[in-house]
Amino acid sequence: MKRHYFVQMNNQQRVTPVGVCAVSSRAPSLEDGSQKGGGGTVNEGYDVTDDVDQSPPDYGIVNIYQRSSGDLSSLGGKGKNMYEGSHEKSESDKGGNGADEDSDIITEYIGHYGLWQFYWTFLLCLFQIPTTFHIFCLVFQAANRDFWCARPAHLRSIPLELWRNLTHPNGGQCSHLNAPYEQLSLQNFTDYFGSVNVSTLEQVSCNGYEFDSRIFGQTVITEFGLVCDRAQMMSIVEMCFLAGAAMGAVGSGWISDQFGRRHTLMCFALIQAVTGFLLGFVTSLELYMALRVIIGFASMSVAVVSFVLVVELVSGKYRTIIGILNILPVAISYVLAAAIAFFTRDWRLMQFVITTPGACLLLMWYWCPESPRWLLAKGRIEELKAIIDQAARVNGFKLPSGYEKTLQVPETETSGDVVSVFDLFRIKFLRTTLVMLVVWFGIVLIYFGITLHLSNLGGDIYLNTVLAGSVESIAICLSIVVVLKLGLRVNLFLYMVVAGLSCILMNFIPDGNLWVIISLAMIVKCSVGACNAIIPTFTAYQYPTTMRNLGVGAGNFAAGVALIIVPYLWLLEHVDQYLPITVMGVCSIIGGLSLIALKDKLSKKYQQRHRSGSGSGGSMVSSVTRSTDDDTRRIDKHFPRDNVENGLSNIGFAQNESIFL
Repeated sequence: MKRHYFVQMNNQQRVTPVGVCAVSSRAPSLEDGSQKGGGGTVNEGYDVTDDVDQSPPDYGIVNIYQRSSGDLSSLGGKGKNMYEGSHEKSESDKGGNGADEDSDIITEYIGHYGLWQFYWTFLLCLFQIPTTFHIFCLVFQAANRDFWCARPAHLRSIPLELWRNLTHPNGGQCSHLNAPYEQLSLQNFTDYFGSVNVSTLEQVSCNGYEFDSRIFGQTVITEFGLVCDRAQMMSIVEMCFLAGAAMGAVGSGWISDQFGRRHTLMCFALIQAVTGFLLGFVTSLELYMALRVIIGFASMSVAVVSFVLVVELVSGKYRTIIGILNILPVAISYVLAAAIAFFTRDWRLMQFVITTPGACLLLMWYWCPESPRWLLAKGRIEELKAIIDQAARVNGFKLPSGYEKTLQVPETETSGDVVSVFDLFRIKFLRTTLVMLVVWFGIVLIYFGITLHLSNLGGDIYLNTVLAGSVESIAICLSIVVVLKLGLRVNLFLYMVVAGLSCILMNFIPDGNLWVIISLAMIVKCSVGACNAIIPTFTAYQYPTTMRNLGVGAGNFAAGVALIIVPYLWLLEHVDQYLPITVMGVCSIIGGLSLIALKDKLSKKYQQRHRSGSGSGGSMVSSVTRSTDDDTRRIDKHFPRDNVENGLSNIGFAQNESIFL
């Protein structure tokens, strides 16, 4: 993004807005009719040279002002001190979280974070709640329940324990003794089984099933009979949603790039709401699975696009903070989902309840702002101006007249350079890409492997869910403080290793120590929940601006593969009870250790962006000192600090001389 300054030349009253990453000028020559020493008009469009070794005569005076929120006409004599803060980089600046490090032209007009950003980032974060409901609902809607062969209609009055003891002598659930039940009655039922040798009766498959309804009411499993020889269908049902989510994670970024964040978000939220309500009415398993694919795609798209829109409304260190806080409603939603499931006890009713909040959020479609940075990238200046006017008014910024002339399409959008997914695997980025794929895969595998199968850990599923959501909420809040102190990479490394070791440690806990296992599971949930909040921001910092979407998209692809594997991972418990949790732990440790191969580029990101002409925040000399040493020496040589008086940079321009900002 080009840096914008207002330049007043030759002491003229008019102030010209100039968008620059390198401000270069040459005073008019005598052949052009100019007078030495200033006072003449300024001719624009002269060639620029970089011959700084000469000492030509002074042809004029240039007053350079960093743009402020005041009116242009009031800038005279109040320009920004050129050397202000040049040697006062804060600790947060060194860590990549300085308030001015992610500045662009939009930030200059609306600020990094104000009341307007707070209002919309809060509302947009709410989209994570219904999305999490739909992702997490199968934990309750398809919870494991005790079941047995159904009693014939005329024998329903037989006590349940008596029926199970006599007809299921081996404790089986999928078969019962082949007795002439049609000939039996309530009176002779017990006598018959007392008079025959039950070992001579063969086992036959159940004609129907009854389920224990003491903990859960009607579920997807009871609705469609997904037990015994149809039990494997439950993994396919779960995979349908996660496969749709995987496609949404990869495809939603491209869709929002083409059609905008706002309409993409709202369209997918509408699809999510409509499909969610339809799911509550279906009576066919095939239709149920088809709708789960659609709602999976829509839900993950809502999660991804709302995250992108939220972080594009803010800048500076607030992108890291808001990016992490955007995941906080996810953890809170687990607690809310447990409460909804506890009071509804019916999968259809729960489906209607969890869909309603998403439908209500559609009411903000008309007022929701488009991403100002997407509008700038697309050159839609009129729409951008309307948003800037509103945001500046709410945030208390006074916009200069004619500021819209400084709104220019970023150079990276018009340079003609086209990047593709193959660029991620070139030598320069190959190591980064491979590490990101491993890390994303490990985080998503363990995060959803634990989250979607809390019932496999034992204990009360409602209590486990509330605990998991609570500890994850705390972890997300604490991770903000830790990230700002230690950086993203160190946190990811520690969280992934701790989560992996906790998973493996579960193998060594003796049977009967349920609370120890649950405590370790909460440590895993806490650690991997923080990873889930950090990884999108960390990935974005590993790539230059033009490749950032591709880099995050590649991570989402690895996440999609992990999502599809999760339902089948838990089938390994038929081989060994703790094999699934061990696999997740190993993947998490491998992902954490792979981060050693990367450098934490958060503190270097803005230097790279500055060298590519994207600009940064702060005063003008702050930008200068982030440039190359040659450029800094060039300015110090020709424009010493003695020229700075009363907060105004009066720089004598000589012929063929250039200023690099």
